[in-house]
Amino acid sequence: MATLSENWLTEDLMDFEYKKYMVLAYLQDVKKHFKEQKLYPDFAELISHYQNLITLKNNTTNLENNFKKTLNGIDFTNFKLQYKSVIDDESLNELKQIIDFTEPLFKNELGIGKNIFDFAEQHILSDHIGILPIYKTEGYFILFPFQSQQVIVYNYSFSKVKLLQQDVYGLNTQYFSTYTLSLSNHLDKLKLDIIHSNPELPNPPVYVFKANTKLPNDETFLPIAKRMLYKKLAA
Repeated sequence: MATLSENWLTEDLMDFEYKKYMVLAYLQDVKKHFKEQKLYPDFAELISHYQNLITLKNNTTNLENNFKKTLNGIDFTNFKLQYKSVIDDESLNELKQIIDFTEPLFKNELGIGKNIFDFAEQHILSDHIGILPIYKTEGYFILFPFQSQQVIVYNYSFSKVKLLQQDVYGLNTQYFSTYTLSLSNHLDKLKLDIIHSNPELPNPPVYVFKANTKLPNDETFLPIAKRMLYKKLAA
């Protein structure tokens, strides 16, 4: 699987053909996964790469600062180290050429990923089993794949802390168990089994996310369901 490091643009050889080959190899894998409706981790990484690219493009100072610099001397008056940039006009032009080539490719693939995300989210129904308790910071959620008798249960913990006068939320999830549904083992009974397995949470919230179309579980269904759960808990 081809990958791009966070600093792929400014590290190693600054050569247009080399970077072009690197990006095309990476995007070839992304395209393959998107055709299989596998969103993550590619979609999140692609967003990060694109944002970094736009930041560099819009800020010429950052373009130069991202290159290594060599120590040129010491300013004893202001007690500052003086650096000399190793970048030259040729390297800067090469970098701009790489950005101009890469930006539309990333943008196009992001559009495809966004369409897959929207489609998947629209085909995931959310509900809960029984009455939701007031205390929702710990509980469970169930993934109900399309046309499957097996459901996957995860437990979750939700936290909120104050950081720089802003609320910062965190959602931690962990696989709990897999159950096979039947006439005698329906979702309501499943909640009772979950409670029996963990008496420390006698009345936990249990959310259900049901897909009405086939979705890859780990790469698409699970991360989107977690995002939907996060929005419910943070509301």
